[in-house]
Amino acid sequence: MLKKRRLILFIAIASLAVLLGVNFFTTTDKTDEEQAAFVNAQMNKVVDEFDDDYITLLMNNRPDKQVSFRTLNIPTKHPFYLFTVNGGLLYWSSITMIPEIDGLDLTRKYQLYENQKGIYFIKLRKINRLGQLFWMVQVYTLYDKIDINNEYLDKGENPDVFGNDRFILSSTPKEGYQDLYKDNGEYYYSILFRTGYQHVSYQTGTVVLVFFFSIMGLVIILGSDFVRTLWKKGKQSLAIIYSAIILISIRAIMIFFHFPQEYFDTQLFNPSKYASSLINPSLGDLLLNVLTGAILLFLMIAMLSRKVYLVQFFKFKRQYKEWFFHYVSFLLSTILLMLFFRLFTNIVNNSQWELNILTVPTFTYFQGISLFIIFLGGAAYLLFTLIAITMVLYKNKTSRRSVLTHLMIFSVPIVAYLGYDNLTLLVVYLAHVILLVSIITFELHKNVFKLDFNTFLTFFYGCLIGAIITGAGAYQDNRKKEIQSKIKYANQLMVENDIMAEFLLSEAMNNIEEDYFIKSRMSDPLQSKDPIEQKIRRVFMSNYFDQYDLTVKIFNTRGELISQRETEETLEDYRFQHMKSDYATPFRNLYFIRNTAETGSNRFYSFVSLYSDDQFLGTILLELVQKSVQPSSVFPKLLLDREYANNLYAEKYDYAVFEDGIFKMSVGIYNYRNPENENLIENPALYTTGVYKNNHHHFGVKGPTKTIIVTSPIYPSNYVLADVSLFFVAYLLFTLICILVYSLFQGFGRLQFNYTTQLQFYINFAFFFPMLIISIISIGLLTNSYTDDLHRQYFNKATIIRNNLASYLEEQTKGAMDREQFLEEVHRLAGTTGTDINVYMPNGRLMATNQPSIFEKKVLTDYLHPLAVGEILETQNNRLILDEQVGNLNYKTVYLALRDNERQRILGIISIPFFESESELNMVIADVFSNILNIFVVIFVIFLVVSFFVSKQLIFPFRLLTEKLKATNLESNEPMYWPGKDEIGLLVNEYNNMLYKLESSKKILASTEKESAWREMAKQVAHEIKNPLTPMKLTLQHMLRLQAAGQIEDTVQIVRPVESLILQVDTLSDIATSFSTFAKMPLPQSEPIDFKFVVHEAVELFKNNEKGKVCFQDDTVEKIISIIGDEKLFSRIISNLIINGMQAVPDDRVPEIFVHLTSKNSYVKLEIRDNGKGIPEELKDKIFVPNFSTKSEGSGLGLAIARRGVETAGGKIWFETKLGEGTSFYLSFPKISMKLLH
Repeated sequence: MLKKRRLILFIAIASLAVLLGVNFFTTTDKTDEEQAAFVNAQMNKVVDEFDDDYITLLMNNRPDKQVSFRTLNIPTKHPFYLFTVNGGLLYWSSITMIPEIDGLDLTRKYQLYENQKGIYFIKLRKINRLGQLFWMVQVYTLYDKIDINNEYLDKGENPDVFGNDRFILSSTPKEGYQDLYKDNGEYYYSILFRTGYQHVSYQTGTVVLVFFFSIMGLVIILGSDFVRTLWKKGKQSLAIIYSAIILISIRAIMIFFHFPQEYFDTQLFNPSKYASSLINPSLGDLLLNVLTGAILLFLMIAMLSRKVYLVQFFKFKRQYKEWFFHYVSFLLSTILLMLFFRLFTNIVNNSQWELNILTVPTFTYFQGISLFIIFLGGAAYLLFTLIAITMVLYKNKTSRRSVLTHLMIFSVPIVAYLGYDNLTLLVVYLAHVILLVSIITFELHKNVFKLDFNTFLTFFYGCLIGAIITGAGAYQDNRKKEIQSKIKYANQLMVENDIMAEFLLSEAMNNIEEDYFIKSRMSDPLQSKDPIEQKIRRVFMSNYFDQYDLTVKIFNTRGELISQRETEETLEDYRFQHMKSDYATPFRNLYFIRNTAETGSNRFYSFVSLYSDDQFLGTILLELVQKSVQPSSVFPKLLLDREYANNLYAEKYDYAVFEDGIFKMSVGIYNYRNPENENLIENPALYTTGVYKNNHHHFGVKGPTKTIIVTSPIYPSNYVLADVSLFFVAYLLFTLICILVYSLFQGFGRLQFNYTTQLQFYINFAFFFPMLIISIISIGLLTNSYTDDLHRQYFNKATIIRNNLASYLEEQTKGAMDREQFLEEVHRLAGTTGTDINVYMPNGRLMATNQPSIFEKKVLTDYLHPLAVGEILETQNNRLILDEQVGNLNYKTVYLALRDNERQRILGIISIPFFESESELNMVIADVFSNILNIFVVIFVIFLVVSFFVSKQLIFPFRLLTEKLKATNLESNEPMYWPGKDEIGLLVNEYNNMLYKLESSKKILASTEKESAWREMAKQVAHEIKNPLTPMKLTLQHMLRLQAAGQIEDTVQIVRPVESLILQVDTLSDIATSFSTFAKMPLPQSEPIDFKFVVHEAVELFKNNEKGKVCFQDDTVEKIISIIGDEKLFSRIISNLIINGMQAVPDDRVPEIFVHLTSKNSYVKLEIRDNGKGIPEELKDKIFVPNFSTKSEGSGLGLAIARRGVETAGGKIWFETKLGEGTSFYLSFPKISMKLLH
């Protein structure tokens, strides 16, 4: 039967490989029609969503109501816009793109729309409100043509619709194009798939997936049933081997054929999220691999924990020295520790996320799965360590102190090396040592394979050790990445290139070349060139260049300087000095001169040549000299292209520059001139792991001519503790889930907890649940409080800016200040406050900004946010804060109304975006969460320990009462004393009353037993006496007949009857003597004796017995086995059982008696087995009855005496028999401490 199952199982596994192989090697590229069908289906979904948005809009805007921003600001799936029939824009729901009604075909419902921002699919429809007709334009992005591509903005095709950009779209049907239609035949647009086009994702047919998962389910069902059958038959090793074959085969097939990442789209198996090796190409594969390893390891642990394997290992272990296995178990456990630690570092080093307290605000399911994978590794490490210690310490002859000594000897070299090489790994190993010491000292391995409160405590303790290990790993990962960041930052300072400045200058040069105002000024020699310089400074130089001193020089077509007459340098002079290949940058006509002793600070020279219709107008030279101290930049990160963002490290550290060991300069708040830092540069550790001093971490990087020390505050200690707390709570949660799953499989009805466990559960739940609720509420309240405080800071900063701008805007409105002057004030104020400022007019259009690049690059339009229009312009609120998003960048923006002093009219709306708001809020949440989590975990651990001892104290009276009840018998009982009058006192009183009642009952019972015993004895005596009396009566009657016959004088006739009478009288005498002996037999003595010695002495008497063979096997490891009993009585009992065994053997066999002595945890057991004929079923109940015997001779009192003596000593005696094979008698006694023996 098993062979058939195995064959079917392997056929099913082979079918998996064949199915995926056929699909993998026979799949062909999809045809254009199939590609178009997918795109058409996506468009149908979009149109359905357009209709849903339209219905939502109608439900929120009744036909008899005037439409407004307040009524139209509703959540929709796609942007929409309202235009009047005359083409005027009435409403916009998005500020990232505004379509123009002139670019639309008003006769088509569905069409394509293209502008500088991208290509869009549009649905056009009319709506009527209050008798007015409006055009509703709903927009879906097909292709984004934005000039920037970075982590926040992605240009190119819509990944939900197209696989890549190898396609061409057309608004009208064309030959060779695939036409897309709605279900009712309405035309959408046409598409041409070019060579190299790829589908969005490789979509496998539904039939293939159904077959695959059906076969996979069959393999799992058959495999689990096959393995379970082998396991139940006792073939655990074979079951594990087949489990490994099944699981590894499935994983090999999946990895080879790239399943499931090549068959359907799933982020869990996306290599861009995580990839570490060929066998772990994704996080999902790592999860399956770890699950496979965990299943096999847990099966091995379950096998090794069985007693039969413990006994086998014990027999194997006896052949070698004990210490050898101690060191082997320590080594294997340490190797598993390394694998556990490496699993954590592998995930954090090869994934796109981190695992620490700072990631809690942005926690994703990827991090949750990562924690679960690490938990499985930690569980395998803990359970293997426990089972290894269990096997090594099973019937261990050496003391715990000896085992701990071996552990210390094993650990000292490792601790010494790690103390010198890596302190973080030292913490990891010390946690491992603490775990081993705890297991050995408190015998934690005994708590694993039973489910009570001690089991939970053991697992909780393991979770804490695992949390410390992974917390150290998180700290090491943070330190490693910080050092890498500092090296990158220092190298950037070494090179001294300002990547951001290069990028922004190139953009400014392009804008200057295209600026109409500048070209018109340059073309007119009579006009002043000062406005050109003013516009360049005000418009084209962003706040980022506040760290530079800017000089603008304008040259005419002949290269003569016309903006500054005081110098005679020509354009050729500047070109000769600065246009050198050594100074060239990736951008044309832009040169960078590094900071040297000759040149001074870093310098940029930008040569902008101006043309108008191919006519050369002149050249503008921009000279930027870097200041000594760099203020922090607030330039939006979304403007920097990925090409330059990769070379720019955004993190800002304090740093100092040393040349030839001499301090030159520093940037930041850290005081490098402090005398405590004099020898910092000479410390060798500065250039390897860094130096911790004054609550800062310093790292040095040496260059050819100078050394840079980069400094940052140390990772806060509360964050280190919070990392440990986070892992502890996560592991605790996973542990409880695993126990719950185990309980579901086992059935809750089979779980039986004692009163102690229940009480401890109730105590901990009574603490844990309220503490959890309080922690959650506290986190929510504190987070809201900090968020409100952050918003308050934003409003305060924005109010200061508004108060400064209000007067300028009012002057500009009255004509006292022109627009250029107002724009200059906006730039000045933005630079002073370190913010970005946008000012909008009351019609919602942009008036002024200090960051025109955001709007020029079409990242945002120059329209006010629709929610701000509704709240400020329509509702007349004075301020508003909104959560906004551009691409993947989330930020907050504050809107304030600018009003005139007289009539309080809104003159404009000021918009101040805080691009760092998300990271600031995340830091606030992480800080709050870390504090609450630390408090929760510390209190939880403390309360867990306290509750353990409190529950012990509460349970003590019950334990005492239990021990008293166990010792209660009919001989001697002592009453209990309890000082209190509580419930325990009442229970003790009832116990004492029970003892009094028991004493009186004992007397009555004793009297009754005596009467019963004597009655039984009388019956037995009467029965035994009758047996010899009958032949005596017959003999006497025979003698009377002889007398009557006159033959009484015949001596021969008299002798035989007399001899018969004497024989019967002797029998009566023996019976009387036996019963007298039994009646007068004293009670056995109860004193500590060495039972092992008694057995050896008794067996020794039969060593050379000629009647039979006596074999003795002693499997005990103790030198002395102490029990309570009578040494002489037990010796007689053992001898009697051996004699009985020999006498029970038929004459045609040689008697063989097997004596076997074994010892368990608290009991010693003696077996005496013979090879006799056995005991018939009908005689089993009479074996221990006095005067019963299966032999022709004997009184039948031996086994009765044995039973009485054994049970008086608190032991047990029983037998097992098989007819024709023999009988085994067993004696079992509880062991006592050897101190009592001495």
